[in-house]
Amino acid sequence: MVELLALDLVKKRLVTNQIVLDIGYDKDNLNVPNLYKGEITVDKYGRNIPKNAHGTVNIDHRTSSSKIIINSVVNLYNEIVNNKLLIRRINITANNVVNENTCEEKNEQINIFVNYEELNKKRKQEQKERELQKAIIDIKDKYGKNAIIKGMNLQEEGTTIERNKQVGGHSE
Repeated sequence: MVELLALDLVKKRLVTNQIVLDIGYDKDNLNVPNLYKGEITVDKYGRNIPKNAHGTVNIDHRTSSSKIIINSVVNLYNEIVNNKLLIRRINITANNVVNENTCEEKNEQINIFVNYEELNKKRKQEQKERELQKAIIDIKDKYGKNAIIKGMNLQEEGTTIERNKQVGGHSE
């Protein structure tokens, strides 16, 4: 999901510096004795459920890099999620989204504590990744969303192929 979000940002020529992760737990977690002892809330159907896990991660610069966004979200996930509970819903949101052209910093304050060689190296790596993301988008636009997938999506638990066949979350 995070990679698709990053590709969507690249396709729309947008960048972000903040990602929000919201995890909704399944109601069946409350049926197992001594599994969950935390706060309980009520869902939109009036059922008791464990309180959602919610967190925000700030990225030190605006980006649409899959690697940076995925690493940030995985770290946040590991911080906020209770691994013992079944998950029903995952929402990922990019905040502070702006056009990539409007956020270019033309003037930058020089800082003696910054290694500019390392910073420029990271910027070049990010630009290479962006070009790769654009190529992936071009292939998917020409041959369909499932033209390029990761190996993990071929596993039994993988949902990307099935989700790519849906329109608005519903089968065509």
